[in-house]
Amino acid sequence: MYNLSPGARDLQVRIRSRQGQGNSMSSTRIERVLRHDGIVAVLDMTAEQAQAGDPSWVGEERWKPIVLEAVRLRQVANEPSVRILVGEHAILIAGDEKHVVGVVFIKGHPVVKSVVRMVRQLMRPSSAAAAAIV
Repeated sequence: MYNLSPGARDLQVRIRSRQGQGNSMSSTRIERVLRHDGIVAVLDMTAEQAQAGDPSWVGEERWKPIVLEAVRLRQVANEPSVRILVGEHAILIAGDEKHVVGVVFIKGHPVVKSVVRMVRQLMRPSSAAAAAIV
């Protein structure tokens, strides 16, 4: 069994307890990604959010400055995606000039196989946003 860091475990417990209470609160797309075991934090940032300095973030706060630096590294490297190893964790950052997604996950955890798929899904516009574009 893989151990989650205390902050990720606490956040996952809070999210799962909300589900168990029959609360009608709908979760955001990044909260759904965070629910997967092995995922520690998730960033979803549009160009507008980047300019305002207000990205969408869920997960352990201690990873936020590291992930934001990884976003800058992706820009400097001029690559569509970068993967960075930090101790027992990995960070995957992917995106373009309009939208960037980042996921922090435990290295070697079975969720690794699904992380790229989850990032691609987050990069797609939500159905509500897609309907507004049309």
